[in-house]
Amino acid sequence: MTAMLHAMVSDIADELRASLPANSAVANDDDNGELVAELTAARLLDQPPLIELLLRRAEEEQITTAVKARSGRRDGRLLQSLVSDESASISAAAMALILARGQRRDRFGQARVEYDDLPAETAVAMTQIVGAGLRRRLLANVDKQTADRQLALACAALLARHDEDKRLESLAAVLVRLLDEQGRVDEDLIAAAAEDGEVVLVAQALARRAAIGGEDAFDLLLGGEGASLMLLLRMAGASRELAARLLAGPGDLLEIADAGRAIARFDSITQDEVDSAREWLRLDPSYRSALAALGQDHGQRSL
Repeated sequence: MTAMLHAMVSDIADELRASLPANSAVANDDDNGELVAELTAARLLDQPPLIELLLRRAEEEQITTAVKARSGRRDGRLLQSLVSDESASISAAAMALILARGQRRDRFGQARVEYDDLPAETAVAMTQIVGAGLRRRLLANVDKQTADRQLALACAALLARHDEDKRLESLAAVLVRLLDEQGRVDEDLIAAAAEDGEVVLVAQALARRAAIGGEDAFDLLLGGEGASLMLLLRMAGASRELAARLLAGPGDLLEIADAGRAIARFDSITQDEVDSAREWLRLDPSYRSALAALGQDHGQRSL
């Protein structure tokens, strides 16, 4: 997470520097380590949505790496097969997801988070925070007003290029939507995605079938102990067989220690619980967070 955060701040700083006047001292400044340290010390990087994104990506990376180590395969079969799909739109969407995954690796093969992965509000906050961190570095050559003006323009230019449609989750959602329109988001596809370690694709597929948000599905998928995953599967109309396949495959990587207890939970979930959970998850996330802070949340431990 620390490495991904450092890389993200460095990327934003480099983009802002590139938009500054050529004669600016900071335009060729490469002290990203010092900049990250300054922003960290001021607790400006303690942005909850950013931390959640980094945690999610780190968990996804751990699972994907473990699955590939078990299978001995470097690349997943599902996406590769979809690239050759008869449907041009599905083929293009699968290729876009593969390319996006490649872009989220540094030259050493380590996972990273792209600027476009940030939610819009977080992108604004992080861009302005990094811009503020660069201000002191401009003052050697320009006055404060000029520095503020130059950085404001650089921040605006970078934010104009931010595109949430390029988020990894968004690209996976597009692929799932296209497959669903052809009636192909079935249990075999979900199991194949799980066997490839395609956590985001599994989450988006289950979210589509459950009619809930992708991020909520991801949280339930990695909720631990199996109760939340079983609830997600029931909301998605999954069979007991699919639940058993997931538990027998990557179940332990999802921190499910007791598969028997998890499948028993799957069997015991009532339709009322499913309907209640779905209704709750369809409420605005900010509203749900506020209720939780007020001690008035949904009340289900698995949520």
